[in-house]
Amino acid sequence: MSKDQVPQLTVGFDLDGVLMRNPFETCVIPRLQDLLQSAPALAALEPEAARAEARRQVGLEWRRRMTVGDEVGAYDWDGIYCAVAESLGAHDAVEEIDVAAWVRECCQADGHIAALPGAQDLLTRLSAAGVRLVVISNGFAIYQRPVLDALGLLDFFDTVVTPEAVGAAKPSAAIFRAAGRLDYFVGDTLEHDVLGAGRAGVPALWMKPDLPASLATLSPRARAAHPDLPGLVESTLLASAHSAYQTADASNCRPHAVVNHLSEVADVVLDGVRV
Repeated sequence: MSKDQVPQLTVGFDLDGVLMRNPFETCVIPRLQDLLQSAPALAALEPEAARAEARRQVGLEWRRRMTVGDEVGAYDWDGIYCAVAESLGAHDAVEEIDVAAWVRECCQADGHIAALPGAQDLLTRLSAAGVRLVVISNGFAIYQRPVLDALGLLDFFDTVVTPEAVGAAKPSAAIFRAAGRLDYFVGDTLEHDVLGAGRAGVPALWMKPDLPASLATLSPRARAAHPDLPGLVESTLLASAHSAYQTADASNCRPHAVVNHLSEVADVVLDGVRV
């Protein structure tokens, strides 16, 4: 390592909505809907209504698992989809559900995955500076690693930490601690990323592209200290789909910095460091 490189810094990243777009929305979920559309419990519905109900049942099963404290099982999409198929009477469909295989196939089709703007440049810059990079994701490795690999991002990371491997999911501090010492964590979800990093004593960089005018022109750290931030945090939490985390609020979702583009992450991480 040259004297101009950064020793000992480690930065953790969430994946979906931060570095990449996964294939679930455009490929995996539609495939499940196709499979379940003729399930006995949905047979009387119009096709679009049947597809909507299948998706609603997936959400209910996720919430059921969260409610009983199964924070790892809540991200086992093979298990969730099979449970939904059984509940809808589509017993034969269970044998056809293989989400990991679907993800791999979707990665080979056009338009279902993408590296988000600035991801490659940021990871290249941090790696060149000697920063150790790790992934901490609630997505199981069998769903996330194929996407990272297909996008050419996997080799940037020293490790990929996921719930099934460590027995915990964000916002538990345990999944962050499983990654070793972290200097920063970058994520877009307050309830998962900012809350969880805070519980583990890790400074969180909140990725928030749609900032209000009062914050947009400020530096990332100045945004975090601005009096308008608690209101933005509360309104974001209220609008979130992850309302299972009732303990999240502006008092415990306090980011170290707020970034509106990945290019700002390097400015925070490398601030004061000669690179």
